[in-house]
Amino acid sequence: MAMRKAAKRQAKRSGAAGSSTRKASPREVFRLSRSPSHLLRRAEQFATELFARSELYDGVTLRQTVLLAAIAEAEGASQSDLVRTTGVDRSTLAEMMARMEKKGLIARAAAADDGRAKSVRLTADGRRRLDAVLPAIRNVDRSLLAALPASKRAAFQSILAELAEAADEKMSDEATVKRARPKPPASRKRPRAKR
Repeated sequence: MAMRKAAKRQAKRSGAAGSSTRKASPREVFRLSRSPSHLLRRAEQFATELFARSELYDGVTLRQTVLLAAIAEAEGASQSDLVRTTGVDRSTLAEMMARMEKKGLIARAAAADDGRAKSVRLTADGRRRLDAVLPAIRNVDRSLLAALPASKRAAFQSILAELAEAADEKMSDEATVKRARPKPPASRKRPRAKR
């Protein structure tokens, strides 16, 4: 009888431990091997390493290639559009574009519909550079997918697309909230009286 009670207590504990709603105990170990953010970063490192090992990239970084491809996809896009498309933060993208413009890969001009915005396009040299590096990107994509069983590849791509879409929505929502916040009034300092 004592054995049955002990077995029931163990079953209750096991059932509680398997519950998805239970709170993590402070003693539980954080496992990198189960962390989605860490695993995504490792996958990104893998992709970057595959690209760097390819001899087709011609000195263009993976991020620059992404930017060139985004511009080619949406010729005349604004820098804000490219921030949303690539996921590269605004200041980093501005620096990248300045360097790429200096190298003659892209050209920027005032947008037709908004004089404050810059419209971006590839130059002939930028298009040649993109065309030269596309085989490396395709090879990286094939290598990444080849690391997975064939039956999981479509689901993997679909999940990545969903994550990217969720990120876009979150960024858009945050930008909307930021624009909607009232700006604090400018502080009025009284001029000091002359002595």
